[in-house]
Amino acid sequence: MRRRSSPRADRQRHVHTVVAAVLACLVLASCTGTQEGGGGAAESSVPAGSPTPEPTTAPLREAREGWKVFTDPSRLVSFELPEAWVVQPLQPEPGAYAPDSLHYAVRTPEGTTAAELHSGILTQEAPCPDADRTPYYVIGSEPLALTGQPPAATNIEPRFVIRLITGFRFFGSYGITDQVGGADALACSLSNTVQGSEALGRFSFGDFEVLAPKAPANTGPATVSFGTIGEAEAYYGTPEFATIRSMIQSVQIATDPPGQGG
Repeated sequence: MRRRSSPRADRQRHVHTVVAAVLACLVLASCTGTQEGGGGAAESSVPAGSPTPEPTTAPLREAREGWKVFTDPSRLVSFELPEAWVVQPLQPEPGAYAPDSLHYAVRTPEGTTAAELHSGILTQEAPCPDADRTPYYVIGSEPLALTGQPPAATNIEPRFVIRLITGFRFFGSYGITDQVGGADALACSLSNTVQGSEALGRFSFGDFEVLAPKAPANTGPATVSFGTIGEAEAYYGTPEFATIRSMIQSVQIATDPPGQGG
């Protein structure tokens, strides 16, 4: 007759079996289970075989020698700037911008603001009666490749522009735009804004979001104005301004994924 084993012996055999199974699992690396920091494949929210969503962040790139790349934390926008320049956050004007919009100033080592970047712009274009229109002049206009792709050959694609508008002097401004100034080279104001992705909204990168002539009482040390168009061309033709222009032209933005509008 076969002798019946004791409960103690059964427990020992069970422990040996479990230990052997664990060792085999480690050696063969064939066990499945939850990994540190997340669940296994069965817990994934993306069904097997689904296409990978297109990236919706600003393209990554390397800066040229002597320059660096600034990218906002959400990777919605990036641009190059000289190594010694700094990017500082700004406090937005209440009600003028969408929630979670971007606001930065780019400053030189001397503390001069070379450009400001604002996203989520909500300000509507003001009415422009014919009697208030005044001549404006474009003294620089170059296409932008905001998404890293070549710009389309059309006059409503984003561009870097330098423009003057006439008041008691010629008032100057520079930035990016996707809007023409006005019919017959007359306008009340000139918009330096571009429509970006859905997350970015309408944004600006330049000295002013909107250029408009000022009355003498509203001018100050920060007002950029000229007595002649030739003076303006000389001012914007300096090597110092060439650096600002190159920085603004380097801006690239995130795009909406397929099927979504901007």
